[in-house]
Amino acid sequence: MRRSYTRLVLKQIGTKRSDVLFFLMMAMTASAQQPKPTGDHAGFVPIISGGAGYVHNVSGGIPTLEPQINPVLLVPFGRHVLLESRTDFTGFFEREHLTDGPFKGKVFKTVEFVQVEWLANTHFIVVMGKYLLPFGIYNERLQPIWIKNLQDAPITAAVGTRTSGAGDGFQLRGVVVQRPRYTIQYSTYFSARSNINQLQAARTAGGDVSIFLPAPRLEIGTSYQRFLQGQQINSAATYVSWQPRHIPMDLKAEFDGSYYGKGYWLESAYNLTALPVPALIRKAQFVGRIQHFSPTHGGGNSLPRVNNERVDFGLNYYVRDDLRFISSYGRAFSSQGNTNIWNVGLTYRFLFPLWPARRQQR
Repeated sequence: MRRSYTRLVLKQIGTKRSDVLFFLMMAMTASAQQPKPTGDHAGFVPIISGGAGYVHNVSGGIPTLEPQINPVLLVPFGRHVLLESRTDFTGFFEREHLTDGPFKGKVFKTVEFVQVEWLANTHFIVVMGKYLLPFGIYNERLQPIWIKNLQDAPITAAVGTRTSGAGDGFQLRGVVVQRPRYTIQYSTYFSARSNINQLQAARTAGGDVSIFLPAPRLEIGTSYQRFLQGQQINSAATYVSWQPRHIPMDLKAEFDGSYYGKGYWLESAYNLTALPVPALIRKAQFVGRIQHFSPTHGGGNSLPRVNNERVDFGLNYYVRDDLRFISSYGRAFSSQGNTNIWNVGLTYRFLFPLWPARRQQR
């Protein structure tokens, strides 16, 4: 169980391929088939993971420097309880006169989530605390710096994630049914309104459901949210994630809509690992994204107030699995003016236990 539990923890702090619940189900199923350990084992050891990075951004000719580190703490309490949190430290520095002068700025700290999870079984997981809102595919799964292929979030990322991208309250999630050909997963939540420092959240309720097909490695899902404070509105999303089995490609798409507007984004990433090229070149990854947003009722609430379109192209290079150089160019189009956006930098993924593993006496 402990070896499988560690696998679950690693997947839970950042995966590109499917919802963490699918891996939880696999881990718990595997653990039921394993005999009790009789030799060395790690035990339930707390883990520090996360990522660090540096991004040099130039948007509309204005440069900014954005160093950041996002540590993730995971503390297991036996086989069924897990404490998990992620904190974001991001520096934002720009020139004193925007295009010239010395760089000035500050470092911002944000507790992105801090939650306790009770893993009753694969069908029923209770989450309490501050958690990421499970709306669409980006906010909960693609946001960390070490996971996303392009460092700028989609235009529609603000749909369904007001006001902080997180909720304060409880969440239920799990696997509805598992068959050899498909797995259906769900999550549902209620968040209370909070203005407490680092625990800000809006009063919302919603849920997400998706089906994962392991043979084609295809996931299709939908999300719904009801915003329950101020002007109460509905938000909805439909998304697709596909990693072909024999092609090193990652394709994701999402359509989002709310009272304030609707839009979509489509992103594809292709690794050169399968091409007959020198090993040095096979570490490269090409990325492309197109997106569109149309405001309704004047837009606003972190969404554009005029029609927006954007095209991005990226080139990432993996020095190792945990270290990569990133670069991208984007062009944004709107009636307020067109803008060029450049990003260049690096990201690093780290993982280590808080103390050494215990040795079990024979």
